[in-house]
Amino acid sequence: MESIKQLYTKVKTRTVGSHELSSVYFKQVSATSIIKFVSVVISLIYVPIVLGFLDQTKYGIWVTLTTIVNWIRLADIGVGGGMRLKLSEAIALKDYQKGRIHVSTTYGIIGGIFLLVLTVFYFVNPYLDWQSVLNTSIISQSELVRLTTITVSFVVIGFILKTVNQVYLAHGNSTAESLIHLITSSVSLFLIWVATIWADKGNLILLATIVTGIPVLVYVIATVYTYFYRFPHFRPSFKLIKLSESRSLMVLSLQSFVSSFTFLIIYGSVPFVVAHLFSPNEVTIFNIAYSMFNLPIMIISLVVMPIKPLITLAYTKKDYNWIRLMQKKLNKMSLMIVAGTIIMIIFNQFIYHIWIGDKVTIPFILSASIGVFAIINILQFSNSIIVLGTGKMIINAILSPINIGLFLTLSIVLSKLLNNVIGVSIALTVTCLVPLIVYPLWLKKIMPVH
Repeated sequence: MESIKQLYTKVKTRTVGSHELSSVYFKQVSATSIIKFVSVVISLIYVPIVLGFLDQTKYGIWVTLTTIVNWIRLADIGVGGGMRLKLSEAIALKDYQKGRIHVSTTYGIIGGIFLLVLTVFYFVNPYLDWQSVLNTSIISQSELVRLTTITVSFVVIGFILKTVNQVYLAHGNSTAESLIHLITSSVSLFLIWVATIWADKGNLILLATIVTGIPVLVYVIATVYTYFYRFPHFRPSFKLIKLSESRSLMVLSLQSFVSSFTFLIIYGSVPFVVAHLFSPNEVTIFNIAYSMFNLPIMIISLVVMPIKPLITLAYTKKDYNWIRLMQKKLNKMSLMIVAGTIIMIIFNQFIYHIWIGDKVTIPFILSASIGVFAIINILQFSNSIIVLGTGKMIINAILSPINIGLFLTLSIVLSKLLNNVIGVSIALTVTCLVPLIVYPLWLKKIMPVH
């Protein structure tokens, strides 16, 4: 046992150093590695199982619908991210009462906004032409209304409950969110597998109930545990909702909102753009290739995301040297993951054959273009998360309209010029080049060298 501890300490010191925050970071990454690995395996199994339960066209419709519904998260205007930053500061200063006020106010704002959104949606949903929105006629309008009502209801409630993740992140704990996600995806996958055996194939309403309903159930349990057992001193209370205290919270929230808005408009609109420029069938093809090359992006996320709350703590204490040290180490890790991505590009057809068999044919050139996008995304990822961790996100407000304009314009122009969905992947790649160039310069500006 002692030899294992010595090996752990030796690996930690060589990898990230002996700084107190480095130790916390290494512990978080170690704890989440197994969880993330299992989550990746589940996400890979999910695609062929759902594709078998539906078909290529319905799968494309489902991906497009969930993408559109996820746009609803923009309604929180970044309040959750702002609360994480303010709560991290309160924890660093040991001002727990102030932290509880921030938590309570955040739930009040998010709950009020999303319940209003849900109420408005119930009124307008029957009048929305979902067949035109999803570019399909194989599913009746009445069934699409039922499908969207179930999906939106669960997703909205889930967004409110997921606020609990920010409390753990504010403590530098990214393991909790990963564990909750693993539980929800595992249970959902199991129930979908059962549905493929016992239920009628192609039942989108059943699929929507499982995929969006299970997370709500799990987050209810997680919320009760968190505020009654783990962090009772941060338990939200109606009495502690103070909108007068929300001014500083909203400033950070709006900056966080800009990042979320840009991310959702660009990455969240991809299936919608593909569906309307081409067809739901092309959404399926693009999404499968995107899902495969999302694997290295998930790996860099595993390595980098745990550091975000620690960057907040270090930046609050003006420990710029540690941030710069970790920036260099994370960039080196990114290069290793890029090497693995290049191997995936070379052998992508063999991987598809093992993964999904002959259910769908994915062109090599499309996979290669999405692979290049993944490489650029990986290279800029660590600097992007460090910027978010510092809270100095005004740069995002400047880059957001540029990135959104680039993506939408290039997607439309290149897709029409090439008459191929590869135009969308090229647009994604160009969009990622902007932060790859700008963020290192911005970090030098906001972290002066003494």
